[in-house]
Amino acid sequence: MSPNHKLSYCLALFFLLVVSSKVNAQSFYKTPSGEKYHLSSCRMVENVSKKLSDNDISKYGLTPCKICKPPIVKSITNSFSKANKAVGISNTVQCKGKTKKGIRCKHKTSLANGYCYQHTKQNSSSNSYSSTTKTTASTCGARTKSGGYCKRKVKNGDHCYQH
Repeated sequence: MSPNHKLSYCLALFFLLVVSSKVNAQSFYKTPSGEKYHLSSCRMVENVSKKLSDNDISKYGLTPCKICKPPIVKSITNSFSKANKAVGISNTVQCKGKTKKGIRCKHKTSLANGYCYQHTKQNSSSNSYSSTTKTTASTCGARTKSGGYCKRKVKNGDHCYQH
């Protein structure tokens, strides 16, 4: 090898070492309200963000940002480990919720509580629709001017709008 080749080889090796040390020495930041860690170039990082070390990331249990995609720190315990997964198989079932008419909802759901997105509040609230509050359809039955009975359909045995 000639001295010029050795010099260019050493410069290339030095450049690679400098670049690789910069990649590994990236700064991570945590926003005040966040549960994720970010790179310094991320748009989510502001002046009020806190600079973190690798140990801080694992201490706070932070997850990487999906926008800037920082490298995953090896010391972080994986939040998607087998110990944290739900037990059982996710099945799609019919929603257990009741509609305003009092019939069972027809939506399919794979949520663990058995209710679809529209009826999740019925699971915990006391104002769910029950079969005791069904409305019965009947006719008005009031006397008309001609002497007959009104045949308009009404709810809960009330009279129609004219009577």
